[in-house]
Amino acid sequence: MTVTKKKIESSLSEFHNVARLGVKKASEAINTLSSSALKLDVISAGVAPTARLSEIAGNPEDLVAGIYITVSGNLPGHALLIFPYESALTLVDILLSRPMGSTKSLGEMEESVIQEVGNIVTSSYLTVLSNFYQCTMLPSPPSLAVDMAAAVIDSMLLNTGKFDEDTICIVTKFTGIRKSLRGFFLYVPERIEPAKGGPSLG
Repeated sequence: MTVTKKKIESSLSEFHNVARLGVKKASEAINTLSSSALKLDVISAGVAPTARLSEIAGNPEDLVAGIYITVSGNLPGHALLIFPYESALTLVDILLSRPMGSTKSLGEMEESVIQEVGNIVTSSYLTVLSNFYQCTMLPSPPSLAVDMAAAVIDSMLLNTGKFDEDTICIVTKFTGIRKSLRGFFLYVPERIEPAKGGPSLG
């Protein structure tokens, strides 16, 4: 099966609630990493044209940190959690209990923290999405890329080979001490071709 725009829009209010449940679980899990409280909330949840993903994430030329995860199972696809670069640095400060502005770049330790956040958030989203659509979604280990938003998103799309014209897009706000951050969670379902002579899936 594939997740279609029609299917999402027909139950958008339910999907929004499911997304909220996902970020609540993600927030609880992330806060086990540090004594610094970090709250997550959903700003919007729905579908968007895959061809315009770089616009959704902001200026296509903005520097971002993207955590990429491939998903196998009944609803295979590609998940991407994107943070504006400055937000990624701030997130590291919060989770490592550093003074704000201390992290100036992403070294090995900082990259590990960002990857773990991506793994936690993505796994939480996939859990609630799989429950919502009653399907299996199994994430791979996360990989991190720091580049322009358009380059990070285009790289993910090139890895998909085949993908639906619509993408699940959840805009999430990360709120810490005196700081409000924003992350973009994208899920691109793969287009599953129907068996020869069989019914079309969609």
